[in-house]
Amino acid sequence: MENKIYYKIEKIKKTPQGYIFYITSSLGTSFEMPVSPDQYDRFDLEEGEIIDDAHFLKIREEHLFDNARRHAFSILSYGENNKKMLATKLQRQGFSRELSENVALYMEHRGYIDEKKQMGLLIDTYLKKKFGRIKIVEELILKGYRRDEVSEYVKGALTEINFAENCAWIIEHKYNPLPKDPNEIKKMMTALMRYGYNIGDIKEAIRIFQEGQA
Repeated sequence: MENKIYYKIEKIKKTPQGYIFYITSSLGTSFEMPVSPDQYDRFDLEEGEIIDDAHFLKIREEHLFDNARRHAFSILSYGENNKKMLATKLQRQGFSRELSENVALYMEHRGYIDEKKQMGLLIDTYLKKKFGRIKIVEELILKGYRRDEVSEYVKGALTEINFAENCAWIIEHKYNPLPKDPNEIKKMMTALMRYGYNIGDIKEAIRIFQEGQA
C-alpha cells in the first residue's frame, strides 16, 4: 500500500442509533463516521480492517447518500415538496448541491415526489382565483418547477379552459359597468394582464361581458 492512501477501521462502537466507525488514514488524519444498522450490514467492515482509497470513497458516497435520503424522507413527512424545494432544503442542512439534487431525483423516481400531481393541484387553485394562462405558468415556475416541464404539462392541463370566460367573470365582478374613460380602461387592461391574460383574452372577455349585458 506504499504511495497510496489507505484507511484503517480502528474501532467500531455500537450506539442506540447504530454504530460509530473510528477511522484513521495513512495521511495521519482521524475521524468518526456514524452509520445506521443497515449501512453497517452493507459495509461489512470489521475492527482492524484496512481498505484502500477507492473502497473508502465508495463507502463514503453511499454513507452520504443514505444520510441525505433519510433527511429527505423527514422533510417530505412534513408536506409536499417538488424536486427543487427538496434539494434546496437538503443543501440548507449541509449536503452538497450535487448530492441534494441526486437525492431529490431519486425520491421522484421512487414515487415519493409526484410533480405532475402537485402542478395539477396548484393549477386547480389558480383557476379558482381566475388566473390567466400566463400567470399560472409564472406561478408554477416560481414554485420551483422547471420551465420546460411546466410548458409541457399545461399544454394538456389547460386545453379545455376558456380563459376569455374567466376573464369576463373578473370584469363582471370588478369592472361593472365597464369604464369609459381611456385612462380607466387602460388601468383595467393592465390589471387583467397582471392576472395573466393576454390582449386577445381580454378583448374576447369584454365582448362576452357586453353580450351578457345586452
